[in-house]
Amino acid sequence: MRRMAHGAMGTLLSHLPPRVVRTIGRAQFRIPVLRWLIQRANGALTNREGTIAHGEGAGLRFDGPGGQPGYLLGTSEPEEQAFLAKHLSTGGILYNIGANIGFFSTLAGRMAGEGGHVYAFEPFPSSASRARHNAALNGMTNVTVIEAAVADTTGIALLDIHDKSQHHRLTEHAVASAIQVDVIAIDDWKLRAAAPDPTVVMIDVEGTEIQVLRGMRACLSESRPIVLCEVHWLGRQFLEEFAAWIGPLGYVLSSLEHSSPPSDEVRWHAVLTPSDVGQPMGGCAGDHEAC
Repeated sequence: MRRMAHGAMGTLLSHLPPRVVRTIGRAQFRIPVLRWLIQRANGALTNREGTIAHGEGAGLRFDGPGGQPGYLLGTSEPEEQAFLAKHLSTGGILYNIGANIGFFSTLAGRMAGEGGHVYAFEPFPSSASRARHNAALNGMTNVTVIEAAVADTTGIALLDIHDKSQHHRLTEHAVASAIQVDVIAIDDWKLRAAAPDPTVVMIDVEGTEIQVLRGMRACLSESRPIVLCEVHWLGRQFLEEFAAWIGPLGYVLSSLEHSSPPSDEVRWHAVLTPSDVGQPMGGCAGDHEAC
């Protein structure tokens, strides 16, 4: 009976407008009873296969274990979904770095179509397997999952495992929760695989964003993709890195959710746009001191 009630709650949430679902999600942190209900509904939305209800992935099949309830609801990261829909069209190429179980790579597979391709990089074995499965559920042959972490070197690295797969991250410390994984630099991989130039790059790697960008310097310089990079509490370090070498490659920096790129140690989404393309979504540009 309790399991049925939780399933009914998940079904109810899937039928509500996305704006209402997000409002409920925020309210749960102020209302204990609502948080209790939402936490129990989460299992019904993550531990099963279903059809994405809303957003850019509406109508796609998706298998949720290891992900977020917002994946099947289609309400997860709406700004990122909108960004991807704006910049990735039929025939486009996406490098999805830190793909987890394949929510964005599956959405992108439909956006890119048969003439395009999605390369999803995910080091955690079960998440990489789930990402492949989610592409296969939709008959997508244009999604390739590379089971490796991405950084500024190629070889072997340690991945620190957390309770939620989207929080796994590379570490230099031999902690008990870490496993060994392959790690690649995008420039090395792209040359070895003879991969096509990316149109869009999405990066979500829980704090090692700078290493990823350093390992794709040639790609940024030669391929000129637009980059959406989730910055995890790096503060001024990210702005200084941009000013030192990314900006001089001919890129403009803006933020997806702020009027200007923040220097505080917060989580935000950096948008790196080739200067000859113009500024997309968000605010401010090249010289972060002027932002």
